[in-house]
Amino acid sequence: MFVNYNDWSAFINEGRGTPAISPPLLESWKRSRQSGLGPQMYPQKKATIDVTAQDVFLQQVSTRLSNLLKFIGPDTNLAGLICDINGCIVNMETGTAFAGTLETFGLHPGIVMSEESAGTTAVSLAAALQTTVVCHGAEHYLEKLHPLGGSATPVYDIDGQLKGFVALYGILPDVNVHLLKGLIVLLIQLLDRQTRLFRSKKMHNELKWQLAKLFKDDRKPMLLVTRSGYLRQINPPMMRLLNLNGSADDEKNPDNLARFYPAIREIAKTAIPCKEQPMEIRLSRRKLRVNYERIPLFSDKDEFLGCLLIFDEKKTERAPTDAPRARFNFDDILGNSPALLHAKELAMLAAETSVNVFLHGASGTGKEMFAHSIHNHSERRDAPFIPVNCAAIPREIAESELFGYDTGAFTGARKEGNIGLLETANGGTVFLDEIGDMPLEIQAKLLRLLEDKTITRIGSRAEIPVNIRIIAASNRNIPELIETGKFREDLYYRLNVTAINLPLLTECLEDIPELTASFISHFNEIMGKKVPGIMPQIMERFRIYNWPGNIRELKNAIEFAVMLNSGEQPVAWKDLPGELRAELLYRDAVTPPATHDPFGRERQEIQNREKALYEKAVLLAHGNLSKAATRLKVSRSTLYRKLKKYGIPGRH
Repeated sequence: MFVNYNDWSAFINEGRGTPAISPPLLESWKRSRQSGLGPQMYPQKKATIDVTAQDVFLQQVSTRLSNLLKFIGPDTNLAGLICDINGCIVNMETGTAFAGTLETFGLHPGIVMSEESAGTTAVSLAAALQTTVVCHGAEHYLEKLHPLGGSATPVYDIDGQLKGFVALYGILPDVNVHLLKGLIVLLIQLLDRQTRLFRSKKMHNELKWQLAKLFKDDRKPMLLVTRSGYLRQINPPMMRLLNLNGSADDEKNPDNLARFYPAIREIAKTAIPCKEQPMEIRLSRRKLRVNYERIPLFSDKDEFLGCLLIFDEKKTERAPTDAPRARFNFDDILGNSPALLHAKELAMLAAETSVNVFLHGASGTGKEMFAHSIHNHSERRDAPFIPVNCAAIPREIAESELFGYDTGAFTGARKEGNIGLLETANGGTVFLDEIGDMPLEIQAKLLRLLEDKTITRIGSRAEIPVNIRIIAASNRNIPELIETGKFREDLYYRLNVTAINLPLLTECLEDIPELTASFISHFNEIMGKKVPGIMPQIMERFRIYNWPGNIRELKNAIEFAVMLNSGEQPVAWKDLPGELRAELLYRDAVTPPATHDPFGRERQEIQNREKALYEKAVLLAHGNLSKAATRLKVSRSTLYRKLKKYGIPGRH
């Protein structure tokens, strides 16, 4: 809701009461009044503009703003202001219908849009809050500016340095300030995209130079791929290996040429070199077993460009390797926030037993590390640890992959049959990640395994006893899947013996410095660099970012930054991934500043009581959600929604 004139007049002219406005706006009004600026004045402070000294970046912003206004239309009734870091208007861009209009309000090049000079404006609010804001009508401190509505944002260069402010203004009531804010956000995105395209062009040129240098030796099959997994060049031996005629198209997906296991796109993501890594290439009529070597490619400024993949076709089958082992321990899970320590404590207690565990947590919260740690902390530590991503196994082969098959079970089956992953894990632990994506028919067989401790291979009637512990994990709402018939409730109760909720990174903000330092040290060692740390300004933004990808997003961002860094300087703004950099620099660009809620305390008390009520109901029902819903006299869908809202697990 916008401020009306009477509220403005009562506070500004008469000094009466405290209007119901957002705290930042109220504080700006107070600072404007303390500066001695009269509410009936025009903007006061003027500065001499040196055209030759204008910042090049602001000139680029001005050009972008001019193009945006032209795109909207030459007769637009909007005006754009370009201000330097002090808020001084250095340039104005307007449509023909709006030319000269702002000057009637005392706004023109040379005017300083600070609170001392112009009071509360979109520009002064953006300077005070360092984010994208709107200022509408009577929200302006000066009455002369009340006919205007505007939005403004700070603008930063590639190094994250504040260069000034850009604002859009229009005449009320013909202008919608929230639409102006959307246009401002669009302008920011265009500027950031321009920066990333410039960087990409440089990387493309560097990649071509590396290509010409490395492909002189064409005795071995080779692929050159970008870090996104796109094919840049394929040499003749690789063409012959894949039975291809002609040349592959530039930027073609190599996984379309043949089926690579692991996929080329996954291999190309990292700048870590490797040798003698096994791979299977499936062609239309045969399968190739090869080893590959990955050579990361960097620019002269250590920017990670992509990978050169060199292949060796294996002459003989390798001997079977030992069963997979868990890699992580609880000491590898960094952080001392209360939420994380609570999750680790529960996991350690669960590890000392043989009960099944269900890890609940959003993507990127570390479910795999917890699963590894539970196994390594248990009596099964010396037995196999088999991780299974239920979302990655094609539905058609899921049953054979998990339970195995007998001789001649189906067309294309190996003559000697095949042992399944669950049987391979006998005596150890199976980690079923993303179990919410497991097909219902497989869920039924898994339930039988939990009840009878036996499995039956496809094409066989023999029951094979197995002794395994299952750790399940999902970032989906399993109770909702149960309600919609996509997950078996009886299986959920069998798996959810011990439920552990893994906290979001936003619940562990105090752990971010430790995590960041650890990731920098880790990637320094891998990439042979000496990045000493991260700029304090970036760490400050890390602490207030919402991290939708959680710890995984933080780790990926640090990996990218260390790759781009020269190796001896702290991580800077220019090192960060483009989208994250824009999010951090222009935080809150989409969300308006919060307004004061007069009932905030009461609302919080109601939520606390409701949470306690639902926790007690689940506890009294011993985790049986049907009974809990009956006790509360609510539908099961309502119960599931509340449990999700308050993060309450159902226990068996």
